[in-house]
Amino acid sequence: MKTVLAIDMGNSYISIYKKNCGIVLKEPNLIAVSGSNSNYKIIAFGNEAKKLQGKTAENVVIFTPISEGEVKSREYLSALLKHFLEKLEINKLSKIKALVTIPCGISSQAKDVYRKTCFMAGIDEVRLIPSIIAGAVGSGRNIRGDSTAFIASFGGGVTEVAVLNLNSIVKGGTLAYGGRALDVAIATAIAEKDQVLVGVSSAGKIKEEVGSLYENDTLNLEVSGVNVSTKSPQNIIVFSKDIRSKLVEYVDEVLKLIETTLNLCPPEISADITQDGLLLVGGGSKLVGLAEYISRAIKMPCTVSDYAENATILGAGKLLSDEQELKAILDNVGG
Repeated sequence: MKTVLAIDMGNSYISIYKKNCGIVLKEPNLIAVSGSNSNYKIIAFGNEAKKLQGKTAENVVIFTPISEGEVKSREYLSALLKHFLEKLEINKLSKIKALVTIPCGISSQAKDVYRKTCFMAGIDEVRLIPSIIAGAVGSGRNIRGDSTAFIASFGGGVTEVAVLNLNSIVKGGTLAYGGRALDVAIATAIAEKDQVLVGVSSAGKIKEEVGSLYENDTLNLEVSGVNVSTKSPQNIIVFSKDIRSKLVEYVDEVLKLIETTLNLCPPEISADITQDGLLLVGGGSKLVGLAEYISRAIKMPCTVSDYAENATILGAGKLLSDEQELKAILDNVGG
């Protein structure tokens, strides 16, 4: 008896899809530990760890075991994944077979770390697939034949760009900068402008609610922070214009990656791309004005996937029921 799963190991969230059931879990990729002198005890996982952000004592640390697409702690990530699997109440006699999404272009050594982490969590059989391919499949793009898909994935830890066809990556690249790093940059910008410290989680909320690439956007949000000088609580109003420069810096770096990827493609593929345009996936792709900003810069259509936030896990889940296409992809990418 086997339980067949797809697992999206994102920097921000871990999502699990059960074959013939759909998405059965999506929780923050966060773990909370307490202690000192390397003697740490896990006190919370996922949603419960997120609730503790900004509300803990000095001896409590909340972090993600994945950073910039790479596993930084097998011990903690396997514990987190094991906890999530236990929440699914899988029959203990059932062997777990998992298709796990990973960033494109990581080393074979980094892939081995993902595999070993899954084994440590109790998974019996592991197959790895580039998350950007899964994102294309989850968005309904056909990558089986000679039609070409051009995808940009805006994740929490990395941003990826790839050209796909014939069930493989023709050209692609990764920027080791994503939504989490952008949140830190936003918090820094607010501290410099208003002399008020806001948490990274608050900065993420600011990005989601008032972040915009439109120059004249008037969105605003009141947030709580701590005055740098007085150390007292202080409320401030953050406007879109206050953080726009940080958004532009990030997106301009992504544009460089997009242009480099395009320049490496053969002319025939470039012609297909120009006609169909660029598809955006990932939670970060919902940034207000992003598609229009990129479209103007690269002079081609640019659209956000209808399933942007969950495209990767939905695509991996879809492939669980299409063994022929999955095998073709894995044969090409070495998963």
